[in-house]
Amino acid sequence: MVHRDVIIHTNSLRSSGVFCVAGRLLERCMEYRDFQTAANTSERKSSVSKNALIGMLTIGIALGFVVGLVFASPLGWSNELGPVLYDQSLVTQLFDEASPAVVEIHISRSFGRIRLPGSGTGSGFLIDTEGHIVTNHHVVDTATDITVQLSDGREIDAVKLGTSPADDLAIIKVDPDEIRGIEPLVLADSSKVRPGQLAVAIGSPFRQFNSMGVGVVSGTGRGLSSVLQRPIPDMIQTDAPLNPGNSGGPLLNADGEVIGINSSVRTGDLGNQIGEFRIGFAVPSNTVISLLPQLKISAEVRRPWIGIAGQPVSKEMTETLGFPRGVYVSRVSKPSPASRAGLDPFFSFPGDEKGDIITAIDGRIIGSIDDMVSYLNSKSPGDEVKLSVYRDSQNVELWLTLDPWPDT
Repeated sequence: MVHRDVIIHTNSLRSSGVFCVAGRLLERCMEYRDFQTAANTSERKSSVSKNALIGMLTIGIALGFVVGLVFASPLGWSNELGPVLYDQSLVTQLFDEASPAVVEIHISRSFGRIRLPGSGTGSGFLIDTEGHIVTNHHVVDTATDITVQLSDGREIDAVKLGTSPADDLAIIKVDPDEIRGIEPLVLADSSKVRPGQLAVAIGSPFRQFNSMGVGVVSGTGRGLSSVLQRPIPDMIQTDAPLNPGNSGGPLLNADGEVIGINSSVRTGDLGNQIGEFRIGFAVPSNTVISLLPQLKISAEVRRPWIGIAGQPVSKEMTETLGFPRGVYVSRVSKPSPASRAGLDPFFSFPGDEKGDIITAIDGRIIGSIDDMVSYLNSKSPGDEVKLSVYRDSQNVELWLTLDPWPDT
């Protein structure tokens, strides 16, 4: 059985019939670290060096690896893995109370002198009475005009304020007088989210305004690539149905509070079975909370950048070759903080292992890409960090100054 996964964002581009990745037609495609086939799975067992080349997740540079093209047809999609039991009266109450704060976002784009109205749609939700609306960066990226449709059918203008491309988040704003009487949604503490808890998604899939999907939280602490091919840490995984147009909409808990912002879907075929599977992912609400002060003042959040591609040291490499736990450097971008600090790509051949493995940053143990990104998110461009590096069977320390993450 051949198995391939792709990652798509859940906004739509009406004119093309193609899933829009970051609001543009496949200009920037997601890279996924588990992309493999049955054939290359067997090949991986024969060589540690081959393992280093399979499923590479970029940190700092785009490797230009296109994972797939998905056409926006619902035919053949299957998410029916079994009945989901829930309190219908509770879910109905959640929808009635939360849906007035959820909006449908319409954007127009311009190409030169040509303006394309209705270029894309997505979702968003009010977080205060001042008119601030949370959505995804890829929903409003490159938008020249933005309007939102309220639950009463009115369409009003909105302006884009702050964005964080690396976190796939954006804030837009409408006139506070236009949303008087609408109760904004409350951002929950997403660190308290646990698998098995109720998850309710509200949005506009396929432009079906104020639609609801019900499921459960099926995982937490996931890392998924953003438009900049940089992992967004601590994403919430859900089996609540997400489709094109759901992007930017809220994922609610049983208290009607927002635990995540629906962002993307991982899809794949079911082999000999008919249909495909879908897994939804939401940016955790705590990421929104931490960035709100910057996003509200029209700032573009620039996450720090080292300038490497890397992959965690596998258990096989640790047990067979005696390497320490960490992230080995598979590629170094030039120029970058990594190249200026002298980091070298790691290569493993029988009897000849060269290059660098990052084992810690500022003394914090690094065992995965997500560990690295989570720690770097606490830093800012211009900060200096100390890398603990395993090189040629020796432990060395390198200092580097972080750059802002590049636009592409």
